[in-house]
Formats: sequence, C-alpha cells, structure tokens
Amino acid sequence: MSKTNAFGYKEELSRSMNSFSSFAISFSLMSVLTGIFANFNFGYHQAGGAIAWTWLFVGAGQFLVALVMANLSIQFPIAGYGYQWASRLVNTDFGFFIGWFLLIQFITGFPGICETFTVTLVDLLEIPLSETTTSLVTVLVITAVMVVHLFGIHIASKVNDLGVYTEMIGIALVIIVLAGIWLMSGNATLAHLQSATQFIDKHSINFSTLSLSLLLAAWALTGFEAAADLAEETKSPGSSVPRAVMLALITSTITGFLILLFLVVHAQDIGNTQGNLLIVILEKTIGVRMTYALLLFVLISIFACAVASMATASRLLFSFSRDKIVPFSSWISKVDASTRSPRNATILIWAFSCIAILSLKQIEIISSVSTLSSYLGYAGIMAAALLSKTKPETVTFLYAKKLQRPIQILALIWTVFIVIALAYPETTVAGFSTKHLPFISTSVAVAAGILLYLFYVKARIKKGIAGPPRTHI
Repeated sequence: MSKTNAFGYKEELSRSMNSFSSFAISFSLMSVLTGIFANFNFGYHQAGGAIAWTWLFVGAGQFLVALVMANLSIQFPIAGYGYQWASRLVNTDFGFFIGWFLLIQFITGFPGICETFTVTLVDLLEIPLSETTTSLVTVLVITAVMVVHLFGIHIASKVNDLGVYTEMIGIALVIIVLAGIWLMSGNATLAHLQSATQFIDKHSINFSTLSLSLLLAAWALTGFEAAADLAEETKSPGSSVPRAVMLALITSTITGFLILLFLVVHAQDIGNTQGNLLIVILEKTIGVRMTYALLLFVLISIFACAVASMATASRLLFSFSRDKIVPFSSWISKVDASTRSPRNATILIWAFSCIAILSLKQIEIISSVSTLSSYLGYAGIMAAALLSKTKPETVTFLYAKKLQRPIQILALIWTVFIVIALAYPETTVAGFSTKHLPFISTSVAVAAGILLYLFYVKARIKKGIAGPPRTHI
C-alpha cells in the first residue's frame, strides 16, 4: 500500500532518478544544440553578431529566475512544479493559470523539438520533404518518444542520460574544432561580434529585430526547472533538484555562448545564402563529412531533449489531474502499476502534440508560442513567490536570505520584460499575412484556458472538489 507524503499525495511514482539523471533532465530539455540548430538561422538574420550577446543577456536574466525556482523546489519537491508552487503560495485559481501557461509551453515546445529533429534529419539525408510530409514524419518522432516513456521513467531517464553524454561530446567538438580553425586561420578577429546589423539587408537593428533575435536564447534557455517537475521521482530531491536547476542553466549559458561566438566569427566570411546558415557555416569551416558526423550527435541530443520535454509535460498534466483540475481527471491521473509512471497523461500529451504539429506546422510559430507561454508561466511563478500568503519558512540556495526579496523582484521584472519583447515585434510567418501571429496564437491558447477556468475549474475549486490537498505545508 502506497504511503502518503507530506503534501497529501500517495507516493505512487517510481523514485528511481539519481542526481545526474535529475541534472540530465534539465540540461537535456534546455539542449543547447537543439536550440541553436533550430533558431540560429532566424536569430542571426535579425541581429547579426549581436546574437551572441543577446544569449548572455538572456542567460543573466534567467539566472535570477533559476535562483527563485531552485529555492521553491526545496520547499515544494513535487510534480507539477509551477502549478503546485503558485497554488500553495497564493491559491488554486492562480495556480491553475500558471499551470496552464506552462502546459501550453510544453504542448507546443515538445512537438517543436520533434520537428527540429525531423528538419535536422532531412538536412543530414538531403531528402527534400514537403511541409505536410515533414509534419507527418514529426508525428512519427513524437510517437517514438511516447513509446520510450511507456516503459517508465527508469528507461526514459537512461535514454536521456545517454543523450546528455552525447550532447556534451557534441558541444565540446563544436567549440574545440571551430575555435581551433579560427585561431589557425590567420584571421582571428572578434570584430564581427561588434556588428549589430540584419544579415540580409544590412540595416542596423532596432528594438523589434532585437526582440526577435532574443527568441534563440529565450527558447533555448528555458527548461532548467524540469528537474523540479520530476522531484517525486528523484532520490534526495531537496539537494539534487536545486543543484540540477542551477547547474543546467549555468552550463548551458556558458557552452551556448561559446558555440555562438565561434559561429558568428566564422559567419563573417559567408555571403547571403538561402539555405540554413548554420549548416553552410559548418560545411565551409569543417567540411561536409564532419558536418554530417556532427549532425548525428545533434540528432541524438534533440531526441533526448524531446524525451525530457515529454517527461515534464506529462508530469505537469498528471499533477493537474491528480488534483481534479481538468476534465477526465480520474483517467488521466492513473499510474501504471508495472512502470509506476503516468501512462495516460503521457498518451494525452502525445495526442495534443500531434494536433499542435499538424495545425501550426511552421517551427517559428511553434517556438514563439512555446517561448511566450513559458515566460508568462515564469512571470506568474515569480509573482507567486512575492505574493505568498502562506509565508513558508525562508529557504535560500546560493545567496543570503536578505537578498531573497530583491532577487524575486528583479526576476519578475525580467520575465515581464521578455514577455513584452517577444510579443512586441510585427512577426509575419511565411504562408500567413497576419502580423503578430505568434502573439495571436498564444492569445488563443490563453483564451482557451480562461474559458476552461470559467466554465469548469472555478466552480470545482469553489466547492473544494479540485486543488491540492490541504496540509500544514
């Protein structure tokens, strides 16, 4: 018989993840290689050499967010992270919306990662695919990730661990090879890093294009909190999870900057091109064969990133349903007896992701919706930490207690700034004449959450049917 933990839940999930697996989930979900291969072409076209500095800028802001989340993960080591934190610090109504933003992040972000896998595979095999065929292949990738998860978190974490080892090797190879060739070229200059011009028309960047260039780092440097969402499946989560959160962000920020730095300095010798600029740079710099070999490392890294993303999404949905927040909660919250994992929640994430990839299609829209939703969720979590009515015992990680409030305020200001920066530009995506399409798409998803709350969730919370169990914590 399952015992009940301090938060009022039966301990049904398999607590089998060690400290490295906890770090690996966060590091893999951030996946520097995935983020850069997915969005470097777009970001560099918007801001040129400034793309490396916007990466550091975002990394610094996210460091503040990670500090707040690391401390919340110590107080509440529980599946559902942002939803649970906001519900317990403020109230369940507020927690629902935070959870909804984060759920939208993963329902779009996970298929976006899988489409990146498809696009990278197409580049490797040099097989041109239509938009429809690309979407169908991506559905197969989504299905493959789901199958891994149906064997349980133990197997999924092992697959993810392997992916992280592979990504670390891939990152090291990219940095060492690009740096070595640059230093031996006789043209070792950092002048191009001072260039802040649009790649195609050579105009100076403005706030709109700079905001668009933030998408690369803003999308890649999210997901460090994934370890917190799998806290109930982690051994010694009070120490393992906060370290995993901070280490994943710091490592990704540094290695990502180095990769971008050397990509940018090599890009100064590339003229206008209609292809994937990153692939063009690599082929010219290290040769076609080495580029293909590197793409194999990238593919494994992207698949591991997808595994981590589905793990986080399914645990968030499981936490929702365990608290009877969403329709069909009894079915969604069932834990498979043999694998001790939320099988039905995983299947539902698979279904939602397939719908997202078949309806949105363009990876720029998918990435933008995912990123905008994630920062709305982050802003909500920062606000919850500031508005806390319960005033739990102060816990700090890496800083003095007197700095807790200033860090929370700065983190909230940062997340609100990013939301504005991502929503502001007049983004037009190929095939659509409507401007601000990512903002509009995100607004539709948010509106769906508002309707769900008004016509289903609100009454259930008021009646005491839905929400976290009442405990002393």
